[in-house]
Amino acid sequence: MTEPRHLRLTRRAALAWAAALAGAAHAQPAGNKPYRIIVAFGPGSFNDIAARELARFMGETLGHPMIVENRPGAGGSVGTEVVVKAPPDGATIGLGTSSQMVMNVALYRNLPFDVDKDLRLIGLVGRTPLLLAGKASGPKTLKELIAYARANPGQVSYGSGGTGSISHIVGEAFERAAGIKLTHVPYKGNGPALADLSGGHVDLVFDGLATSRPLAEQGRVHLLAISGAQRNPAAPDLPTFAEQGVRDYDAYSWNCLMAPAATPPEMIARLNQTLNQALTQPAIKERFAQAGVDILGPSTPEQADAFGQRERARWVPFVRSLKLDVN
Repeated sequence: MTEPRHLRLTRRAALAWAAALAGAAHAQPAGNKPYRIIVAFGPGSFNDIAARELARFMGETLGHPMIVENRPGAGGSVGTEVVVKAPPDGATIGLGTSSQMVMNVALYRNLPFDVDKDLRLIGLVGRTPLLLAGKASGPKTLKELIAYARANPGQVSYGSGGTGSISHIVGEAFERAAGIKLTHVPYKGNGPALADLSGGHVDLVFDGLATSRPLAEQGRVHLLAISGAQRNPAAPDLPTFAEQGVRDYDAYSWNCLMAPAATPPEMIARLNQTLNQALTQPAIKERFAQAGVDILGPSTPEQADAFGQRERARWVPFVRSLKLDVN
C-alpha cells in the first residue's frame, strides 16, 4: 500500500533516520532513572487515558518504569514548559496535543518557549474527532439547541478544559458557525467540566467519545453531534454537525509525543521505535477504535514535525481571527 503523502520521507531524511536507529538500541536515560510522560491536562481526559496506555507498553519495552504526571494550567502551556525545561536525556517526554502545539501558538504572543525550536516531536499518536455533549435535561437535538441559543443569547453555557484549550477553541468556532452566543466556563481539564455537565451545572461540553459516551450510557449527559465528514464507526447512531445543518465546521484534536529539542537523536530514535511498537498493540488499537480515534502512526520524528508545522499553518491564522482574550 502506498505510504500516505503526509508521512513520506525524503531519501536524505530516510538515510539520516536509519543512522539514528542504528544507535537507538543502546540509548538509555541518564542514570537509568524512570521515564515520565507529562500530560498538560488533568486526569479523566482522553489525553490522560492515552498517555497511561502508552506508558504501560512503552515502559515494558524500554525496561524502565514510565509514569504519567499531570501538570495542567494555561491551556497546556504549563505542561509544555515542563518538557521544554527538562534535562534533554530522554527521561522526561510529553504527550503533546493540538492545544499545546497549535492553539497556544496562536493565542499567546509571549510564550516562554518556541514549539518549533525548543521541542522535537518523537512521533504521532492519534486524531480524535470531537463531539458536543449536553446536559441530560437540555435539548435533545442540535437543531433544538441552536434554536434555543438563538432565542436566548448568552444563556447557554459550555465548559472547557481551560481558556485556550482545544475544547474552548472549537466552542468559539461553533458559535461562529452556528450563529449563536454561548457563555464559556473554563476548567482545569475536560474531566472537571464533564463532572459539572453531569451535575447540570453547565449546559454543554465539547469532548471525545472515550470520556463522554460512558456518561451518556448512564443517562447523565446527552450526545448531540460529532465532527467528521461521515458518521464515526464507533458511534454510528450519532449524527454529524454537517448533517444537522452546521457545515464547514471541523472539530478535532490530535496527539504526539515530544521531547526537549536537545535530546540526543539516538534517544529520540529509541523512543520513536517504542511508540510505534506500542501503537501496534491490539489492546491500544482496540481502545483507540472504541474511542473513535484514528491512529496516526507509525511515523518518524521528521514526519511528526512536518505534521505539526502544517497544522499550525492551517489553524493559527483562523484562531487569531477569533480575537480571543486569554490573558
